[in-house]
Amino acid sequence: MHETAPLRMFRMWSRALVAEVCWLGRSDRPESMPVTPLLVEDVPCLALPYAQRDRAEALRSAPEVAFAITDARSLPDDARGVVAFGAVTVTDDLDGSVFTDRLLEQELVKYPPSRALADSLLLRRENWWWLPRLVVRLDRVSRVVDVPARTDSVGQALLVRDDLGLRVDTVTLLDGDEQRLELASRSGADLRGDTGPALVSGHDYTVDDFERWESWDRRGRLRGNELAIQESHGVRPVPLGPLGLLERIRRRRRMEKACRREIAAAERAFG
Repeated sequence: MHETAPLRMFRMWSRALVAEVCWLGRSDRPESMPVTPLLVEDVPCLALPYAQRDRAEALRSAPEVAFAITDARSLPDDARGVVAFGAVTVTDDLDGSVFTDRLLEQELVKYPPSRALADSLLLRRENWWWLPRLVVRLDRVSRVVDVPARTDSVGQALLVRDDLGLRVDTVTLLDGDEQRLELASRSGADLRGDTGPALVSGHDYTVDDFERWESWDRRGRLRGNELAIQESHGVRPVPLGPLGLLERIRRRRRMEKACRREIAAAERAFG
């Protein structure tokens, strides 16, 4: 039986360890972030901790969102990447019941750092702030497109832009400095970079333990195949040396503080 494009995407989403979600924010500003792909009731979804509440709210108001799997390590051998475009719904799971009952087991498998926070009843009581989530579901898929996979996490990245609507490509990073970044489409096509704002975004993680999962981005406008950089975030290439004990403690405390703050804000908003 022929497998439809949405069904193929859902199957790949269920097995992938990492994915990306992309959208156009205010003033058609391209956005992207790496995520852990999960399924709820056989629907592709994300379960964002409340530290990422601002991102969830941006997704809630976005007219179109792309769920992408482009990292070759999360794809079958020699498979192309896949991007599904559509509308999302965002649900506040403030008591953590949806996440705990339907999604936690998947996250424990795909994202090992979660095990240190929620792999037992005792840990879940101690780290209660990790269980409330913002569940982002890709409920209505309007189109699915294939893109070349990213086989090199250092030398390749995503290109997200407003090209008369949301567009996602994979690119090779050829040359650049703090002001410019020369790109080549992984498909071999001309990028035709003169249509609006653009974002080049990359991420990498330490295989097996995900202790480090770092991202970077460069934002600006395309001029042909060159990005004129206006904003920079993160270091490229991503440094993935081991974290020291002190940095692990600081990172966890930052996450806990941010989650507690945004959970409290959401509870006030809901009365």
